[in-house]
Amino acid sequence: MRDTVVDMVVVEGLRHTTVLLTGEMDRMSSPTVQLRLRRLATTTGRPLVLNLSGVSFFDAEGLRAVSATARRCEERGIGLAAVGVRPFAAKMFHILRLHERIPLCATETEALWCLLPPTDAELAAWLDGETP
Repeated sequence: MRDTVVDMVVVEGLRHTTVLLTGEMDRMSSPTVQLRLRRLATTTGRPLVLNLSGVSFFDAEGLRAVSATARRCEERGIGLAAVGVRPFAAKMFHILRLHERIPLCATETEALWCLLPPTDAELAAWLDGETP
C-alpha cells in the first residue's frame, strides 16, 4: 500500500482562517489531518473555511475527520464552512447529513456569508475582533 499525504496550508484572513487541503483523505492520512484540524479549531477563535478543492479522494475516515472538526468547532462556538467539495464527496456529505452542520459553499465569499454571526450583538463583537 502506498503512503498518502494530505498537504495542509493555513491562511489567516482578517477575521477568519482558511485551511487549504490537498491530497487523499483516507485511512492513512486522516488521523494526522484530524489532529491538526482539531488543534486549529481549539486554538483559533475565528471562523474556519475548509477549502477542499484539492482533495481528490475521501473515504469514511476522511469524512470522520471533517465531522470531528465540525464537532470541535460547535463546542467552541466557531463557525465552519467548506468550499470546493467535489461531487462525490458532496454526495457523501448529503447522505451523512454533514451538510446540515457544515455549509457547502461554491466560493470563499459565500462561505464567509454563511459564517457571519447570527445576531447583531455577535456581529458587532466579531467586527470589533472579539472572540467568543
